[in-house]
Amino acid sequence: MIRMIALDVDGTLLTSGGKLTEGTVRAIREARGRGIRVVLSTGRSAPEAAWLTGLAGCDGRAVCLGGAAIADMADGRHLRRWDIPDRLAAPVLELLRGKELASMVFAGEANLLDPYSSEFYHRTYPYPAYLDATIVVEDLAGWLAEHRRALTKIHAQGDPASFPPLLEALGRMDGLTLTSSGEDNFEVLARGVDKGKALCLLAAEWGIAPADIAALGDSDNDLAMLRAVGCPVAMGNASGEVKAAAAFVTASNDEDGVAAAIRRLI
Repeated sequence: MIRMIALDVDGTLLTSGGKLTEGTVRAIREARGRGIRVVLSTGRSAPEAAWLTGLAGCDGRAVCLGGAAIADMADGRHLRRWDIPDRLAAPVLELLRGKELASMVFAGEANLLDPYSSEFYHRTYPYPAYLDATIVVEDLAGWLAEHRRALTKIHAQGDPASFPPLLEALGRMDGLTLTSSGEDNFEVLARGVDKGKALCLLAAEWGIAPADIAALGDSDNDLAMLRAVGCPVAMGNASGEVKAAAAFVTASNDEDGVAAAIRRLI
């Protein structure tokens, strides 16, 4: 019996235009009305997840930062978090420094951007819940050291042709997990961190077993979550690997696929 439904955000909950449909909101309301927990499981920050949780009408906890944090949706506060080892923070940031990458750097509950990334995301990422909570920093590693903050996650976006040498170098650093939410980006987290582990820990707080969870996703960083639950669901716009991991494939995010899947699940 499905007792919890976990929803990825980009490519899943939201349309390709970044919109939340009325049909999806109604389906979430119907599921929660039947006593089913509905939560977000996203690579986005806790403030963004809190904003979207309010719009969608989801439950008051969420998996954020690709599984690196479980957060309270009332205030965006991290309840549990898994940071990148301190010894790797400066080397990782130095490797990416000066490259033509727009990087979202998450240092615990602080969201950091270098000047290049700030210009890029203010132009291309129309989400005030993220942008209004960011700090622009020239020297990211220096800021972490000065403020005694850990590095939690990096989302780097750019030309995929430039990724292979960077990913190879990052892959040689013991203690990291590398994943992606699309062809134009890669993400860096602590080793062993993924949405699946965090989601199962969150579910356990409510006495819900992995077998009683359904999860919806579309990209590589959703695979661990889909493989961890009893009913994995792929969006119609998902990658082939994600579809292969699913119990069924719903419609795309531009065709109210989340609403269709929720109604099938309940």
